[in-house]
Amino acid sequence: MKRGARFSNEVIAFALTERSRRKRWKDIQNAIKQEFQIEPPTERQMRRWYEEYGGGTIDRDKLLRETLIKSIRASTPALALAAQDMVIEKGLPVLMAAYERIGSKYVQKDDPAVVTGLFLLLQLEQNLGGKFDEVLRRYHQLRAMAAAFREEREEGQPKPEVVPPAINPKLEEGGKGQ
Repeated sequence: MKRGARFSNEVIAFALTERSRRKRWKDIQNAIKQEFQIEPPTERQMRRWYEEYGGGTIDRDKLLRETLIKSIRASTPALALAAQDMVIEKGLPVLMAAYERIGSKYVQKDDPAVVTGLFLLLQLEQNLGGKFDEVLRRYHQLRAMAAAFREEREEGQPKPEVVPPAINPKLEEGGKGQ
């Protein structure tokens, strides 16, 4: 349901379903009042729902899904600003400290790509926790498959000795996968 919305998804779905059964708006208002024991939405509001979600029967789950998608799309600019703030507050000090260090065996002072990549990997590891190693392992497998594919395509003939590893870890263990 939208933030600040006065009516639940059930009421909206009910109104749209009743309208798809060719009932008049006034009859739908009366049915909502009876069914949900609330003050019904105005005809104007129900028409807006009809335009927004389309005509026809709509189930509650589909309505919830669509509402969540719209909510996420509306909040994307706010999420982008939050991500920028996180990078400014946490990332820039780390990057600046890395640039100021006289090259270590992990970070070269004159290679900003490596410093930035390490910062991003550290942030990813913080967010993923224990699954980080699995993500890296599967990423390396994908890279090996892509490299084998490129070689095959460049030469024009398949190489039987290059066997890309399985992406699904269960397949590697001899299982049936999913």
